[in-house]
Amino acid sequence: MTDKVLLTGISGWIAKHIAIELLNDGYEVLGTVRNEDLIEQTKKTIQNQNTPIDKLSFIKLDLLNDEGWDEAAKGCKYIMHVASPFPLKVSKNRESLLPEANDGTLRVLKAGVNAGAEQIVLTSSIVAMFRKQNRTSPYSFGENDWTDVNWKEGVGDYFLSKTVAEKSAWDFMQSRGLKNKLAVINPGAVFGDALDTKGSTSIEMATQFLKGKFPATPKWGVLISDVKDVAKSHVACLGNNKVGGRRLIVGKEVKTLLEMSKMMAEAVPECAKKLPKKELPNFMVKLFSYIDSSAKTMIPDLEIEMRVDTSYAEELLDMKFKPAKDSISDIAKSVVKLGLVK
Repeated sequence: MTDKVLLTGISGWIAKHIAIELLNDGYEVLGTVRNEDLIEQTKKTIQNQNTPIDKLSFIKLDLLNDEGWDEAAKGCKYIMHVASPFPLKVSKNRESLLPEANDGTLRVLKAGVNAGAEQIVLTSSIVAMFRKQNRTSPYSFGENDWTDVNWKEGVGDYFLSKTVAEKSAWDFMQSRGLKNKLAVINPGAVFGDALDTKGSTSIEMATQFLKGKFPATPKWGVLISDVKDVAKSHVACLGNNKVGGRRLIVGKEVKTLLEMSKMMAEAVPECAKKLPKKELPNFMVKLFSYIDSSAKTMIPDLEIEMRVDTSYAEELLDMKFKPAKDSISDIAKSVVKLGLVK
């Protein structure tokens, strides 16, 4: 009998990559969508990767509504909760994403537990780990670190939503005595093969870089995670007793935005002239943040050198994560190939 996986948010970029890995490995996949109009595009994208879709099905469910989750989880050996809001702009209301991110996560976990699922894999992020006050550079963090949700000036809507949702997931599973049935994947900034024109924050950023929308970059660096590594990490958790109760940081190297720009220039030399070649002074980034709210998310980390050791995750997952250059090159080449850069 084929093992069945409930995969939330299947129309999203990371979840599509996960679906491809699962289907290629022979799993049956039930993907949730909030909008049925996304089903055909998702199916087409997966098929375009020469992936069989005979074991792929869809169900319309809403993270803000209890209805249908218990029924969807029935008969699923594994639950993968990937769906989560990731806005391009920062909201003035830092709690605006919590109903979908936190309450939605608990809905999915409860349905999985009620259905007797053997394992639940949750997609979180390193943003739930590294944002704290009074850090000095270089700053190292790991799976035991948590973002300080009480730091209102430094922790905006997205950081808050990922941190609160992940903490709630651990608390819920612990309360049921099922902590070891939960594994959490914590990627950094995800790059790699774009697959299709349906956007994500990373694809949008790469596209804007290649279009010449950024004459210079903030002095900001982050752990780079390859989207295929993130997808394979989710699948590598299934039936893996070593990952129960662990937070798995996926990624190989920390790179600055300027370093990413140079990698893109090498990957797609026809766009090199438009790519940023210098860094902005910090005061200019702060000024710019009043015009573009997305810049606010970087301000607490300006000129802080991030350090993180992910070798433990490679060992637990029996994987070797891709170098950052490969991931940046793949996203640059794929957005050009898809016609997103004119």
